[in-house]
Amino acid sequence: MQNDTPIIKTAPFTVVREIILPESKYRRFQADLLAEAPFIAARTQLTGYSEKFGRFRCLLVTARRRQDGILVDSEGYTYARYAAYVRDKRELDLAGVPRDNLDFKAHER
Repeated sequence: MQNDTPIIKTAPFTVVREIILPESKYRRFQADLLAEAPFIAARTQLTGYSEKFGRFRCLLVTARRRQDGILVDSEGYTYARYAAYVRDKRELDLAGVPRDNLDFKAHER
């Protein structure tokens, strides 16, 4: 018997903050999503499920010159407790979303 129910189900979400990392830190984060991340720890209060709006509040973690990103709901933890890969962040509605640019080299250029 074959079950066609997907293991991964989609859920409504809102991006509440975009986090721009240096490329090397983004790759490290992407390779180990369960590692403690200071940039997540500093923003745990921003993520989680909103009963009022029926949506998950997520951070979008990415790098300056990348099209992809990772949606993160830390649910109060200091790591990416729940994460989803976004192939092209341009498909997300980021209008009015605050951006924390942690890629300090970008500021020097």
